[in-house]
Parts: sequence; structure tokens; C-alpha cells
Amino acid sequence: MKTLALWCLLGLLMCPPAFAGPLVLDAEQWAVPRGGEVILGMAPVAQAMHRLDAQRGSRLVIRYPGGDEGSLWANELRAWLVSLGLSSQRIELVPGSHSADTIELDVHAPLSPGANAS
Repeated sequence: MKTLALWCLLGLLMCPPAFAGPLVLDAEQWAVPRGGEVILGMAPVAQAMHRLDAQRGSRLVIRYPGGDEGSLWANELRAWLVSLGLSSQRIELVPGSHSADTIELDVHAPLSPGANAS
């Protein structure tokens, strides 16, 4: 039994890094005058960027509140990230965050090569 547990632990250590859930950016954090340094200084954004750097080819899913206001917020964040050097192809906007005053930033592993095959 101990051998099995040891092998399982070893297997987990050899896997690519898994990230613990989405990072939450709330409206209060966002309600400041924005610039490149300010955006990157927001803890959830900085952590998401570190996660993206740690896993080559990973992509950022931005889950935002529905409606016009949420859509504007997500698109502004996306525009900032692109202007700061993140490829727009690595960003996916998805409506439906868990709260009307938060954006969730989630780093996903790269898509497998055959995932988009028809």
C-alpha cells in the first residue's frame, strides 16, 4: 500500500503544474485609474501572467459578468493584456462569472493538436 501511495505521489510530481482554480478580479480592484503598471500590479492579473509564463502555450480564459457592462470590462482587460504583449490568440472571453462584480481569470493548458479537428 505504501508503495502504491509513493508511486502516486511521484506521478503527481512529474505532471505539469496544475493551478488552483480561477483568480478573481473584483470591481473595486478595477475601479482605479489604469495604466500598464497598474494593470500588472493587480494581484490576480500578475498571478495569471505568471501562470501563463509557467506553461508554454497555455491560454487565459476571462470569465466576465454578462451584460454590456461586463462585456466592456472584459474587452478593456483583454485590450490591456494585448497591449502589454500577450497574444490575443491566447485569450478567450467567456460570459458568466459567478458574481456580477467579478472577473475570473483562469489559465488552461494548451489545446491538444487534434482538439480542433473536424
